[in-house]
Amino acid sequence: MTSVRPVSPVPKAHAHRLAYGQNFGAMARTVATSDLVINAADHAPGTVVPAHEHASTYLCVVVTGAFESRAQRRDECNAGSAIAYPAGYVHENRFGQRSSHCVSIHFGPTWTDERWIRDWLRDYHHVGVGVAAPSLRRLDREMHADDSAAPLAMASAAIELLADAVRANAPSGRPAWVVRLIDRIESDLAGAPTLGHLAAEIGLHPAHVSRVFRRACGETLGEYVRRRRLEEAVRALASDTSLAEIAAQAGFADQAHFTRVFRRYFGVSPGAKRRAMQLSF
Repeated sequence: MTSVRPVSPVPKAHAHRLAYGQNFGAMARTVATSDLVINAADHAPGTVVPAHEHASTYLCVVVTGAFESRAQRRDECNAGSAIAYPAGYVHENRFGQRSSHCVSIHFGPTWTDERWIRDWLRDYHHVGVGVAAPSLRRLDREMHADDSAAPLAMASAAIELLADAVRANAPSGRPAWVVRLIDRIESDLAGAPTLGHLAAEIGLHPAHVSRVFRRACGETLGEYVRRRRLEEAVRALASDTSLAEIAAQAGFADQAHFTRVFRRYFGVSPGAKRRAMQLSF
């Protein structure tokens, strides 16, 4: 997932300096809680973020899409990546041909006072936690929640995600083909292949694929695809796209099917969810 190439460092004198909690991009939401600032940003295809540095240490999580991070080296940061930027680390980002959505976690002084956190965050890191990581999915989901407990839940998910990032280089016991299957599904969520097709692509029996995937990811392949389609649909509700178009883009048979599954999963209809999101922002 990671490709690294050397590059000449960006001159610090030419870099923009961003204050604590600030990021480039179209801000979808910003929440300050527990000495953390957590924000979600969308980036259009081909966006180039100029050379900049941050006043505070932060962790950028790529939920969807991808970008190339350019600093002392070049890293291809795909969906499921977590990139730790120390305060004052000059870098620029170049986004790919797909829309990208990132969540950034900015750490206040009470966090960097903790030795293990300070020691890990004082250096640049690019690790893969995986798009299916429960902490990543939970953080992204809570960024769309609008109840009074959402800030606390966001902080909890952010802490869990930091722990996952620190542990990411340790052996996970997850077969490499599970990661390949997830990448295959994520490349076309609306047209995700069946279990049989996926198993045939990697040369394994469907029953074995189903059993190992569930053990590794905590959900079946079908549950994973359904959840990811719904998460992308929730993101699309923030736009002016019609519910029928969102249903089609997310891979549902029609708007009625989309509404039934959405209501069963979230407890409200897509229209009610959209109205609630508009009121919360």
